[in-house]
Amino acid sequence: MATIKKCKDCTEEKIIMKYGKCQKCYAYWLFNTQEGKEKQKKSIIRSKVKVAKDNKKALREKKRELNSSAAMKLADTYFSRFIRLKYSINGVCECYTCSEPVNIKECDNGHYMKREHKATRYEENNCRPQCKTCNGDTKHNGKQIEFRSHLIEKLRIEEVERIEQLSKSNIKADSFFYREKADHYREEVKKLEKELNVKYWK
Repeated sequence: MATIKKCKDCTEEKIIMKYGKCQKCYAYWLFNTQEGKEKQKKSIIRSKVKVAKDNKKALREKKRELNSSAAMKLADTYFSRFIRLKYSINGVCECYTCSEPVNIKECDNGHYMKREHKATRYEENNCRPQCKTCNGDTKHNGKQIEFRSHLIEKLRIEEVERIEQLSKSNIKADSFFYREKADHYREEVKKLEKELNVKYWK
């Protein structure tokens, strides 16, 4: 709440701004005295410095975000190739939820607990090849019920519940995290390609 005091310049009872001056006297002092002009100049310089610092910080954050995004995309690519290779036979994957055969380069890497859960995004037991129809079935969350049923059958309920619990964990998913995953699965893909004597991606 504004305080009414006597201005030290005009001695009138008014709302006081800075230095004990009312708004009118403060404006006059700021724009018409040497001391005020120096004060205004310093304030402008401080504002410019602050804006420059804020812009520099925003640019760093943007670069960090772009670096993380690019690294995540690369990690997703190699992890997807790894999962599809692991569950392929002669270049064909069986969709985990509908059992349709799909060419390895045309199917998706389906996630039981979806990719927004960073802690299970690269969890191998959370992923299997899926056809684009099943994986893209947003109404049924990528056929999650069928996915869970098949995982329980193959891995047992304890492992599925572990994956579900893990998906709720918070992890630090920065550009270093994604680059590490990308490097790891790039090497895993090379090993599998050599083992299977295949080369599906350049």
